[in-house]
Amino acid sequence: MHTIDPAARLKLVAVDMDGTFLDGAGMIPDEAWQVIADLQERGVHFVPASGRQYATLSEQFARLGAIPIIAENGTVVMRGQTEVYANIIDPQPVAAVVDAVRGERELDAGLVLCGRRTAYVERGDAAFARAIAPYYRAVEVVQDLNLVQDDIIKMAVNVGTGKVAQMAAALDVPLQVVVSGSHWVDAMNQGVHKGLALGRLQESLQISAEQTAVFGDYPNDLEMMGRARYSFAMANAHPQVAQAANFTAPANTEHGVLQVLRAYLEGRSSL
Repeated sequence: MHTIDPAARLKLVAVDMDGTFLDGAGMIPDEAWQVIADLQERGVHFVPASGRQYATLSEQFARLGAIPIIAENGTVVMRGQTEVYANIIDPQPVAAVVDAVRGERELDAGLVLCGRRTAYVERGDAAFARAIAPYYRAVEVVQDLNLVQDDIIKMAVNVGTGKVAQMAAALDVPLQVVVSGSHWVDAMNQGVHKGLALGRLQESLQISAEQTAVFGDYPNDLEMMGRARYSFAMANAHPQVAQAANFTAPANTEHGVLQVLRAYLEGRSSL
């Protein structure tokens, strides 16, 4: 396990949520709030960076005020109600994905259209609602996703059977298709990812990679690793992330992010 150089002049800490910052029960650890407060007192921006919806993340971190948030796997960056960056998908591939997901009923697949205003779904059954609830707080059920009038920044497919590779292969569209979780497949414009979003945020805040730490565990965190001198893969991380990161943090079930940040704040070179 590694730590951040106590002499480092950090200005930004970006954290993935599931499998990284959240504990084994999918909750924000109670001690996280004091660690974040101590970072902010030093002028360090704390930035959630997740595939989750902005509305969900802003609700989870409401007590922190207008902090920067990277949402929807990097397709949108917000700072309070100010949009720093957004990447909009053309209507044609959106329609193609809607049709493709409708054709994969045996996978128990359900599509979430992630719009600028809110998220949209056709499925209104209880099982699907439970599956998406931790990630999408602002959701509108519609009769036909092809009739949604909103800018779409990402499409997220919840795969009830867990056969995410089969679902991803069925999305034959000119988009970037990534497996973002054990039951999730995301589609967005090519070249869009958390790393690009983090870069846009760094530019807006005039913060360098040398002043940045990132924490992640899954392949959708890979590009973030290249945007930070202090890139940490969790001990429970996917092998690709472990290889890409410069350092390793204890598992999320051991509150690894907080262990590393607490050591930095206390000037320790060991956990």
